[in-house]
Amino acid sequence: MSATHSTFDMGVLKRLRIVCISETGWFDTAAVFHDTKAAGGAETEQYTIPWPPFGALHADNAAGFSALLEAEATDGTVRRLLFDTGWGPTWMDRRFAEEGIDQLLQQGQIEALIISHEHFDHFWGIGSTLKHCPGLTIYVPEGFHPAGFAHIRQQGHTGTVITVPVGQPLLLFPGLALVSFPMSTLLQVQGENVLYANLQDQGLAMVTGCGHGGVLNLLDYARRTFSGGERIHAIYGGLHIAPLEDWDEARQQVVNALSGYGIAKVACNHCTGRTAVEKMLEAGLPVLRGAARNGSQTELFVGNGDVLELG
Repeated sequence: MSATHSTFDMGVLKRLRIVCISETGWFDTAAVFHDTKAAGGAETEQYTIPWPPFGALHADNAAGFSALLEAEATDGTVRRLLFDTGWGPTWMDRRFAEEGIDQLLQQGQIEALIISHEHFDHFWGIGSTLKHCPGLTIYVPEGFHPAGFAHIRQQGHTGTVITVPVGQPLLLFPGLALVSFPMSTLLQVQGENVLYANLQDQGLAMVTGCGHGGVLNLLDYARRTFSGGERIHAIYGGLHIAPLEDWDEARQQVVNALSGYGIAKVACNHCTGRTAVEKMLEAGLPVLRGAARNGSQTELFVGNGDVLELG
């Protein structure tokens, strides 16, 4: 911690490569809403809903969010992390095989799994990860449910689970820090981890699962917390601006404000909302497009199988 500027110096990375394994949380939103309503509504505890792997309810609708991070240090050392582990076992097994994630896990080339938050489409598919590497270190946000810890154990985990304390940057290695933010959202999910990287000569990159805390809040945190935080180079992941494709003045103000951060690369997907991306493009934001393949349904998202190169 720098006493002069009261900021956290995380060091720098030479390069960060992000592979979108899957940004497709599910295929049919109406089915997810129907199942949630039938179980009691948005305040229902998610573990009571018999979705895979706890049950077979609409099993063919279960996909999930997951990304591979490859971080290269200034000395050329490359370290890999898995960011979220999806939902449906069938879907995640397929996507892991298609992107070679299963092989990397088996070979011990992925050193840790970061769970952004506990929602089913980011975490419940952990069995697809642990069957290849049961000893993997796992990072979870503060507020994780006891049923979530039990699920990790039941899937055969033999390694360490680290709870990231709220509001205190946890340095994973030079140039990469993890922060747990307090939040309460649908289906009684608490807490969310957000990853920040400091890229040599470029600035900060932010990686989110859903960004339930609000993309502007998360960027402002980076600005005031990290050395060099005034320079935001890139953002990747779900930004939760218009997940239901509704639009209003408040959402427009978020997009307008994003234009003032000087971001060089906006690579969004998952819960961001197509409408939000269209509005970003109208505002002149540097949105990266995807290939709309492997289950991703729009080129507006950096989608399944697409790669973001930073550095």
